[in-house]
Amino acid sequence: MAKKAARKRAPVADEAADRGTPALDKIAGLLALIATRDMDKESAGLKLDAIGFTSHEISALLDVNENFVRVARHRKSKKR
Repeated sequence: MAKKAARKRAPVADEAADRGTPALDKIAGLLALIATRDMDKESAGLKLDAIGFTSHEISALLDVNENFVRVARHRKSKKR
């Protein structure tokens, strides 16, 4: 019976690891804000995008619309 219980718990642990914890999300957000504190919003958005944040996360951190992040990406690609 102990083996069956262990099998049932494993998927729950995997799901929690995929989602992350709220505390770790807050820490990541704070570190992102510290890393971009002296930048304008467009540069900060591009830096956070390069780090791997999603448009939704960047918009929440910088208090801008998700479309702002998409436009910044487009402007960056156009400069090249």
